[in-house]
Amino acid sequence: IPKDLGKLKLLLQLLLDCNLLAGHIPQEVGALSNLETLNIAGNNLSGSIPTQLGEGSHILFLNLSRNNLEKSIPIEIGNLQSLQHLDLSQNLLTGEIPRQLGLLHRLEILNLSHNLFSGSIMSTFQDMINLTSIDISFNELEGSLPNIPAFRNATIGVVRGNKGLCGDIAGLSPFLIPTLGCLLSLLLVVGASSIGCQRIRKTEATLANGSNENPWVIWSFDGRMVYESIIEATEEFDAKYCISVGGQGSVYKAQLQTGETLAVKKFKEAVDIEMVNQKAFEQEIHALTEVRHRNIIRLRGFCSSSRHSFLVYKFLESSSLKDVLNNEERMATFGWNMRVNVVKGVAYALSYMHHECSPPIIHRDVSSKNILLDEEYAAHVSDFGMAKVLKPYSSNWTSIAGTFGYAAP
Repeated sequence: IPKDLGKLKLLLQLLLDCNLLAGHIPQEVGALSNLETLNIAGNNLSGSIPTQLGEGSHILFLNLSRNNLEKSIPIEIGNLQSLQHLDLSQNLLTGEIPRQLGLLHRLEILNLSHNLFSGSIMSTFQDMINLTSIDISFNELEGSLPNIPAFRNATIGVVRGNKGLCGDIAGLSPFLIPTLGCLLSLLLVVGASSIGCQRIRKTEATLANGSNENPWVIWSFDGRMVYESIIEATEEFDAKYCISVGGQGSVYKAQLQTGETLAVKKFKEAVDIEMVNQKAFEQEIHALTEVRHRNIIRLRGFCSSSRHSFLVYKFLESSSLKDVLNNEERMATFGWNMRVNVVKGVAYALSYMHHECSPPIIHRDVSSKNILLDEEYAAHVSDFGMAKVLKPYSSNWTSIAGTFGYAAP
């Protein structure tokens, strides 16, 4: 891989997988400051993973699998705060899995299988709140598995072939193995469960008329828990948590016990969707939750009960382009370079939704009020929930609900 690739400062994707590339991964790859996708899997690369990869603050997808990479995972990988997919499987990596991986709070998919990792994993994964898929099979790991959804929902296949793991997975030794490590882990789990039960009881005590109701939730995991956590975090949508009000409802800021902050768009009335349309609605919401782009506000899920219906989004400390344009003081510092970057960000988002999503998704209502700007004036398009999924080769619209989104409805 030539070092000169590091000069391509505007490069967004580098796809070199399934070739016959040899040698080392050049450290200059870390200089690609705008890179979002790096896939060099299935080659003959050797040496260690360069620490400079940890400088890629925009990387969403990193796949270095099926090579001959050696030594340990550099702790700098924990700096990739935007990372959502990490695959280092089928290499010759050694040492303990660094606890810095636990800093990847947005990581959803992690594959470390078929390496030579050793040691315990409890402290590494305990804080990975968004992790939904994990594979650590065929290493030399031992000790207890952390009590997180990725493991609770896993099968024996993702942990088999290790030295001595224990945990609540069918086919795996239970927590009651009389080893010191597993015994201590059991005590920790019991303590955490006790605290969790107290919190749940407290939450349920605050829910009037329908506390035993099972809400309809479209979520990757633990939907009921997410629903109750949001109700608790907003004190059942108290006005002090409201950050925006619109014609159909309001947006609330929800700070969960996990430390994660969400933007919750609550509708004025519970959404009543006929059963005949429920499957189509679920498919469309799922399609929107799969959207992954740094210039698009991500939809996390949908919750509905007889009392509340709301969409859940990643929270962004921001102001809208409309707010900036209507503020003379801010307009004075909003130079042409910033404006061009905003236009580019919106273009990247639209191009992704139109050409890289399958089926394509369109926005239909791009305006200054739903273009959010972060502290660096990078554009993030909201209200893609208003989009309709356009089936390929068809002029017909599907039935996505018309005005869902993040910004004030």
